Amino acid sequence: MKIGIMGSGAVGSFFGSFLSEAGHDVRYIARGAHLAKMNKNGLVINRENEKITIYETFSESVETLADCELILFCVKSGDTREIANQLNKVIHKSAYVMTLQNGVSNEETLVEVIGEDRVLSAAVYVQASVESPGIIKQSGRHKLVIGSLSEGSHDAAITFSSLLNEAQIPTDWSEQIMLRKWKKYLFTLVFNPLSAATDKTIGQILDDPQLREVAWMIGLEAIEIAGLDGYPLNEDDIETAFQNAEYARTHMTSMLQDIRNRKVTEAGELVGYLINRAKVHDKSINAVKTIYLLLKSIEKNF
Repeated sequence: MKIGIMGSGAVGSFFGSFLSEAGHDVRYIARGAHLAKMNKNGLVINRENEKITIYETFSESVETLADCELILFCVKSGDTREIANQLNKVIHKSAYVMTLQNGVSNEETLVEVIGEDRVLSAAVYVQASVESPGIIKQSGRHKLVIGSLSEGSHDAAITFSSLLNEAQIPTDWSEQIMLRKWKKYLFTLVFNPLSAATDKTIGQILDDPQLREVAWMIGLEAIEIAGLDGYPLNEDDIETAFQNAEYARTHMTSMLQDIRNRKVTEAGELVGYLINRAKVHDKSINAVKTIYLLLKSIEKNF
């Protein structure tokens, strides 16, 4: 199958590598030094137990994906609408776009631009980072949970779930993918912004009683807004997020990686979305808003 990786950072490159190894025609879209190194040396993936090098089509041109049947959409949330519009002009009308992005708002944008029956969603569980341009490092467990946003793409979601599993990517299929995404979003909200604002790994947050309490407060605010939006999360889901965090103690969250690299984070989209939903419901989420304001203050210096 012809498969495009729209945004070949840590997540897109890591999962794309399995599809390349499985014999699919995979095209990787990247830019800058990362793209230059990939074109020179191939895409190097340091998985937990092995090192592999992928030699595929690496490009900065969206047109490279024109005849792809599936696009793994892995760009930063702030770029979703712009890139979706670019994609929609070149890809075939029968192509599917599967978002592997953080948060729960990108689906809305992709549906607006590409159409509900052609958009799939995936909850992503992986610890991966760009170690240096052209080199991806991954550790720990990895998994995808995918699903459709409409009846029209129900069968496609099942088909792609099988394809991913055949490529040695552990993948489950869910009829309630947005509920699963909210549970993953809960984990992101609890740990990512706080880690970036305090320059701490997940393990350091877990081991600090004060930071652990702040993280729990964020979780309580998040599940309140989730419930008001129709996604019935509860304190058990916060506890599950903390339990899962034990497997990612040494992991630097994507927001922390951005801060240390002096890049603007996805806080505006990921945390801002929850703040906006709270406003719609006339609710105060002061812990979330405080961390958000701290992050925006840090980013002003970049």
